[in-house]
Amino acid sequence: MQKILIYSPEITRRIRYVFDFILNEFSGIETEYTTDKEQLKSSEIPSINYSKEKIGNEIHFPSDDFMFDSEISDAVIFDRLNPVGMIFYALSRYEEYLPNPRDRHERLSGVGRVYRTPFVDVLIIEFQKQLKDAFPDLEFKKRKFEIILTSDVDQAWKYKHKGFVRTCGGLLTDLFKGDFKEISNKRAVIWGGKKDPFDSFDYFKSLKEKYDFQMIFFWLLGDYAKFDKNSSPNNGAFRRKIREVSEWSDFGIHPSYESSKYKIKLKVEIGRLAGILEKPVHRSRQHYIKLNLPETYRNLIENKITDDYTMAYADVTGFRAGTTTAFHWYDLKKEEITKLKIHPFCAMDVSMRNYMKLSAEESIRELARLKSEIKKVDGQMILLFHNSNLNEGWEGWKEVLESVME
Repeated sequence: MQKILIYSPEITRRIRYVFDFILNEFSGIETEYTTDKEQLKSSEIPSINYSKEKIGNEIHFPSDDFMFDSEISDAVIFDRLNPVGMIFYALSRYEEYLPNPRDRHERLSGVGRVYRTPFVDVLIIEFQKQLKDAFPDLEFKKRKFEIILTSDVDQAWKYKHKGFVRTCGGLLTDLFKGDFKEISNKRAVIWGGKKDPFDSFDYFKSLKEKYDFQMIFFWLLGDYAKFDKNSSPNNGAFRRKIREVSEWSDFGIHPSYESSKYKIKLKVEIGRLAGILEKPVHRSRQHYIKLNLPETYRNLIENKITDDYTMAYADVTGFRAGTTTAFHWYDLKKEEITKLKIHPFCAMDVSMRNYMKLSAEESIRELARLKSEIKKVDGQMILLFHNSNLNEGWEGWKEVLESVME
């Protein structure tokens, strides 16, 4: 592997983290660090000077003071940072450690906060051009645009396999409300053989076979609660469905809403999925996109999760961390580079329809915009479409999903 020397008057963990991402993970270039100016001046390998002042004829990336700190300050203003500092700010989610208002689910809003373009990837590609001009022999890792489709299985079925008590209780509630249409729908599915509206797994499988992309299902296996309403983890049909779908797709845990309040539940739920599939579980995405730093990610690491797919905002499309590229999570409170890999996604069906109030046609245009931006940087376009959001009340959304596959 080719190597680049990085000089800075002090090599902090923040500096090491951001340059390892820019050069090693993104560009495929090995990094070496020094605080010795003479080593920089005499270096026979390509070199970068990350400091306040240019020293000689080397490539100079201006530094920012907060990259030499070990504290979190609201005095750091993103728009006033130099490019490398901007990248660290975005990847570390620096702003999310500051006091911010949250919604009723304790989530940050992305409105006015989300990056509309993958500016981190754009900046790094500009860095690569600068380095290539100075060092023509440098070769960077080849990137390739790809689509990864993911689905959170909050409820595998709308009516079926909910258990006798829940089914009867639901029917009585519908009767009390006088909702005879819902009663008729339940009867048609449960006893009449009509396909359950949430059972869209065959549709996803046909898409995967047609377009040949990676597909990941995240399974909710929490105990029944207000915001956790899947079938029982002990239900035989549910367990068989998980095994059946996992034969042709990848899988991960969808930690329950309650697990964000009670840490022990995450371990239990991971154990349930591992037991059903008889395989270790390494992928995860939080139910309701509930991401609270650093607690959420520390809990995942404690439970041997290596890859998380929660990095996006629930209420808007775009790039929460400014990148389409998987990156290691930096624990800003501990100033620690972790082994947890973050896979950011850019769009969710619920975000577009329920929060942004986009029609199916407008959502097609928004996905086309995102796809165009991601293709410019040869990144990964990770999408989230729920199995439950393709039929009743979601007319036209299969077309939305398929539009981005073409």
